[in-house]
Amino acid sequence: MNKLRVAIVGCGNVSKRHFEAAFQNENSVLVACCDNVSSKADNMAEKYNIKAYYSFDEMMNDADFDVLHICTPHYLHAPMAIAAMEKGKHVFCEKPLAIHYDDAVKMCECAERNSVYLAACFQNRYNLSSQYIKDIVKSEKLGKIVAVKGNVTWDRDEEYYSDDWHGTLDKEGGGVIINQCIHTLDLIQWLVDDEVVSVDGSVSQKRLKGKVETEDTADALIKFSNGVEALFYGTLCYKTNSSVFLEILFEKGKVVMYDDLVTTDKNGNREVVALKKSTDVKNYWGTSHKIIIDDFYDCVVNKKEFLVNGKSGSIAVRIVDELYKSAR
Repeated sequence: MNKLRVAIVGCGNVSKRHFEAAFQNENSVLVACCDNVSSKADNMAEKYNIKAYYSFDEMMNDADFDVLHICTPHYLHAPMAIAAMEKGKHVFCEKPLAIHYDDAVKMCECAERNSVYLAACFQNRYNLSSQYIKDIVKSEKLGKIVAVKGNVTWDRDEEYYSDDWHGTLDKEGGGVIINQCIHTLDLIQWLVDDEVVSVDGSVSQKRLKGKVETEDTADALIKFSNGVEALFYGTLCYKTNSSVFLEILFEKGKVVMYDDLVTTDKNGNREVVALKKSTDVKNYWGTSHKIIIDDFYDCVVNKKEFLVNGKSGSIAVRIVDELYKSAR
């Protein structure tokens, strides 16, 4: 069997997880990388013995590959993905798929038109704690979901925004919601598994007021067609990156997720399960980059449906988009 030839555009911090996963997977071989900062591309090219490019267009015209990983600033996700898929490449895109929902829809349409895979990197769906809770939801042993509450309290100081895109509306698209909280918003909608009918939110600047264009604090009430209501709060003003907190209220009990601990409460009977971390990466990022990438390659090779395909990954983009619109 021929291995999938993999190229990666964007050689910043998060790309390291993608390089490692592609390098270690038995179904893939790294062939190229690209970054407009030549030193970043050169470092990865030297480490993995692949060719470095400093222009996306040049890599698209010159490199021979099957799968493109997109690890660039948010505003480049949609145009790069569409350009690649129009040439028959499969795309694995870091979150968010796009800044705006309309662009995410165009990406999905492009994937379907060209019969290629489009994937969104929502690796937290693959965390053992997330899978454990999903099984509880499917089993209905606690009945149906009634409500959900989620909190993300992380730390981002002024240094984090020292590059040319973080903290900008045109390139990042927003702040804590589109960049950090979108993972948890995706988990919430994935667990509820029904159509979002309304999003009512507010955003504000607390820590870096006037120093960046984007919000560092936000809240939202998300309503689903099955009657479930989700309450969400996120901020980058805490002094550490706390583990994500998620509480799911069911008809017959509730489930709480904090870090790798899942607490189930049914009729006053409490059970606590500690689920081992998947890898040694930053816990607050989620720990399943390699797992989701391995699954994506397996689906491409064996022509199976991928869990976080473009359509599925677009739902969180829609929630984010509607939250920002409601907050204006």
